[in-house]
Amino acid sequence: MTRLCRFFLYDITFRPLLLAVLYTLLFSETIHAKELTSLQKTNLYVDEEQNRLDRIDGMIDGEITIDDSASTAQATKIYFRLVDSVQHIIDNATWDDNKKKIYRDQLYLQLKTIHPGNYLQLKRYEQLFAFIIGELKAIQQQKLYNYLINNIPLSFATFGFIKNELCADSFLIFSSAYKPDLVFKTYDSYYNKNYALRVLEETAKKAPVTVKRYFSKGNGIYETLLMSKDSCVKALIQIREKHTLKSNAYSLLDDIVNNRLTIDEANKLGESPEKYLRTMLQIRARPNPLGVHSLDSELEIFALKFVRVINDLHNEKDGVRFASIENFSADELYTLMVYSEEEIFTSTFNGLFKRLMVKLGPISGFEFLSRVGDNRFRTFIKMSAGFGKLGQFLQTMTALHQQMLMIKFASGLEKYNDLSQAVEVADAFGSITDSLILKILRGAIRYEYIRLNAKKDYRGTTIYGLLSNLFIERSISNANWFNSVAKQYALPSFDKIKSERLFAKDSINRWLIYFYDDEDGEVSFSTFLKTFTDPNWLVVDSGTYVIIKSKSGQRVHIYANKSKNEYDGQEALEKLFVENNFEPNVMVHRGHSYYAFKTVDKIRDNTQIFVLGSCGGYHSISGIIEKSQEVSIISSKQIGTMFVNNPMLKLMAGKIREGKDVEWQPLWEELYVLIKDNPKAYERYVDYIPPHKNLGAIFIKTYNSMMARE
Repeated sequence: MTRLCRFFLYDITFRPLLLAVLYTLLFSETIHAKELTSLQKTNLYVDEEQNRLDRIDGMIDGEITIDDSASTAQATKIYFRLVDSVQHIIDNATWDDNKKKIYRDQLYLQLKTIHPGNYLQLKRYEQLFAFIIGELKAIQQQKLYNYLINNIPLSFATFGFIKNELCADSFLIFSSAYKPDLVFKTYDSYYNKNYALRVLEETAKKAPVTVKRYFSKGNGIYETLLMSKDSCVKALIQIREKHTLKSNAYSLLDDIVNNRLTIDEANKLGESPEKYLRTMLQIRARPNPLGVHSLDSELEIFALKFVRVINDLHNEKDGVRFASIENFSADELYTLMVYSEEEIFTSTFNGLFKRLMVKLGPISGFEFLSRVGDNRFRTFIKMSAGFGKLGQFLQTMTALHQQMLMIKFASGLEKYNDLSQAVEVADAFGSITDSLILKILRGAIRYEYIRLNAKKDYRGTTIYGLLSNLFIERSISNANWFNSVAKQYALPSFDKIKSERLFAKDSINRWLIYFYDDEDGEVSFSTFLKTFTDPNWLVVDSGTYVIIKSKSGQRVHIYANKSKNEYDGQEALEKLFVENNFEPNVMVHRGHSYYAFKTVDKIRDNTQIFVLGSCGGYHSISGIIEKSQEVSIISSKQIGTMFVNNPMLKLMAGKIREGKDVEWQPLWEELYVLIKDNPKAYERYVDYIPPHKNLGAIFIKTYNSMMARE
């Protein structure tokens, strides 16, 4: 129904009469509300939800008034024009009435989730309804599958629209390689479809450790899988029946199904950390092994266990520090490095790399990467470049193999559903200075762009068009070509945030900082508080958390849970923010990377700055940007340190309190002056990545923006 119709429906008292008049005008006959078809009723339900949203600001006037005209216009566009556009597509399509009713019902359900506590998340809902419009058009054009796989999170968020489409099962099976947890969590939406069992089987084979969480009697997923005749699923059921859910045998599914191990042998082997690690490595090196998603997750857990021990011993001599891994093979050392990217210290990487070179012996690096199935080889090249070791690694192979490896490094990036591999290439570029390597990369990127452009592959040409920007200043040959392409795919500057964007509608800038009760949490928290003991700030103790308030200048309120009150303090802060409809403008994660997902989940549309206390690999950074498109991300190649975090946060808070724009380059220079005489602080400072230098984040944001225009 159009916006004109909504105005006729505003007055509840006279609505029956107005409806009669309205339908007389529109259809030349009086139709009472009780006589409306189910299709028309669904349309009315959608309009009613729009009316409810219109009332949020206290006035029924066809717009949603917020604190400024731009936000008001944006909210009005989203909740009226975009939603009307969805209805218009449904009304004018050639689908049968039953299909139209399904789409309108789903639109109604989406609107029902919007309430006074979240309606200000404008970017989120603009993206959602724009995606639904694209989804419906893709259904009309019979191009739905390709549309869905280009944005898996939003496809799941709108799954009700597509669960009955022919490609729904193909989409779910494709997604199982990337987001098996979402496939399982969405089960209630497709449990009664004829493809449900097939989807569960394929997902279970990729993520056996994930699916075992549902292995309890009465659970719909478990009961459905009990009907499976698939040998892999039967093996998983047998593991559950013979051993506990804590068994590590699930990860070794490939060996069990291929008769290399019995279930009992796999369970026993999983009880020995080193044997379990070595077996997983052997499986992971094979092409397309069963349980690949779980293997990667388990390898990351085990790698981090070893690396954290080595990190913690950074003040000890090498003989003591690296004692736990001295007997590791080259394959195992490599695994520790590429699966601990988000937490590995520079000195830890250097120590592992040194031992890897020794263990390689006469084998070339090219042969070695082939032996491990090229598993995460782009991560290894990026890390080696970042830590200044790439040249040494390349010297282990012939010139031809060097060229082949670097071409493979930069090629075929469009084949991956997410941008993780392209971001690895973008991140590595900033650390590569060797002119020969740069020449090889230039050639590969130019070739791939031309190849994909000829195929009219918009996504692929966007990826390589953006990468071409990295060579503008360094190009020697084909400079004109790179400059020409780069102009079409310009990477915008993220060098500052305007002051006005950092304040809520009540003119308060709010921070939300999460501390964790780990080994150094208490020290980090106490030193953080001391940083703000000056006349410009007031620290208010609120039991499980503190609020640091500015006493002069602009109003800045910094909320932080006490480290010893990790759970109840964070819960109290979240309750406070929800009840008062607060949204954090600045968020800070002060803890290890394995806690980061908890903090990332709290980001909102207007979160402008996010400080990640650890490296923040692709999945962390893309998750942050997914929540807030324009967010500026500060991360570190190592775990963050209070010697850098505290002065950095104080500088940021000071700029905001003074009503100044946050300009990253000058702020980073000021930070350098503050810590340059402290060797411990400076050593970590050089590993921090400010927003204007974060090539991965810049790449993702620009790519998302360009794909949204297609």
